[in-house]
Amino acid sequence: MLLIFLYFLEMIIFWMIFGEGGQASYIMSKWSTQFIFYVLPFLLIFGIAYKIFKKRIN
Repeated sequence: MLLIFLYFLEMIIFWMIFGEGGQASYIMSKWSTQFIFYVLPFLLIFGIAYKIFKKRIN
């Protein structure tokens, strides 16, 4: 659920910064933007889950 929330939050922020249309589609096709949208939230959620499960084990 948190991953979905972060995805939509980042999407709204990018939409507010870059607008919509041709410029936004050009920016979305860059690898750095795809990294921010897909990989960064996954790493964030994975890190939070790792810390939670690590505390429960110890």
